[in-house]
Amino acid sequence: MTSAAAVARVRAIMFGPWVAASLHTAAELRIADLVACEPRSAEELAVAAGVRPDPLRRILRVLVAHGVFAERKDGRFEQNELSELLREGGRASLRPSVLLHASGARWALWPHMLHSVRTGETAFSKAHGVEIFDYLARHEEDARLFNNTMSQGSAVLAEEIVAGYDFGRFQTIVDVGGGHGLLLARLLEAVPAARGVLFDLPEVIEGARAALAARGLADRCALVGGSFFDAVPAGEGYIMKWILHDWDDAACHKILRNIRSVIPHGGRVVVVDRLIPERVTDDASIRVNLLMDLTMLMTHKGRERTENEFRQMFEQTRFALASVRTTPTGHGIFEGAPA
Repeated sequence: MTSAAAVARVRAIMFGPWVAASLHTAAELRIADLVACEPRSAEELAVAAGVRPDPLRRILRVLVAHGVFAERKDGRFEQNELSELLREGGRASLRPSVLLHASGARWALWPHMLHSVRTGETAFSKAHGVEIFDYLARHEEDARLFNNTMSQGSAVLAEEIVAGYDFGRFQTIVDVGGGHGLLLARLLEAVPAARGVLFDLPEVIEGARAALAARGLADRCALVGGSFFDAVPAGEGYIMKWILHDWDDAACHKILRNIRSVIPHGGRVVVVDRLIPERVTDDASIRVNLLMDLTMLMTHKGRERTENEFRQMFEQTRFALASVRTTPTGHGIFEGAPA
């Protein structure tokens, strides 16, 4: 006989999108910032946010029930550990990620999951008529949100990468697909003797120029525009964070072969992506990584991979998997040596 707990768990999963929509609404309205200093009533929050109090109260109660925000006995809402992550501007803030993954452009994908399963095509192309990077090139606000989310994630993950891998052996560090350069900036700060090369599409790396100058790194870092499917700049240490998971194996092989053609014998390529276990267990970090794997399926024709899949990919592109390290957020740091 089915237990009440089993029914409740399936229902919770079934209604998960409504929780995500509530989280997105609170993030859009900056509720976490509005209660940062003191508890406030739904009426006060509604006035500050320019919305109606009763719908806002009902949305906040859902979030309280899921551990985001707390409700006092007098009905005022206050900050807690989870809602603190929705604050704007904090180093560990998840607000950009919440805004991205529950945005209208992303929300439109999920009804098309069956299309992806049947055809192997992305749900993104089904929903929007083009693949994601072509879409971002045509939609400035969505591109800004995407790049902000990548930069915010880099700020958190950069500390784990610096702690988890020694880049001090390299005189030149090339960040392939490095976006706005936050990860490379942190690596250059950790390795004062190294020079950096930020490599990405020309329209992307322009967003890094001011940030690198503000951190006093402009003279140590070259900005090079181009496509990693065509060629990559020469260097010793290569870092790719959240790049290979965007692409299928054939595209990843092309990127890695381009690096292999210019990397010196003593060089290394370091790939940072979410690590999928060979066997799935009921674990919070594994659940996140598997859901990100679905995101790659729906948006990029990419995938998150297991250690063995990375080993095979390296071997097929004339690299050897030299080491694997894991980070507290469930990422793998995969080191490839020229073979």
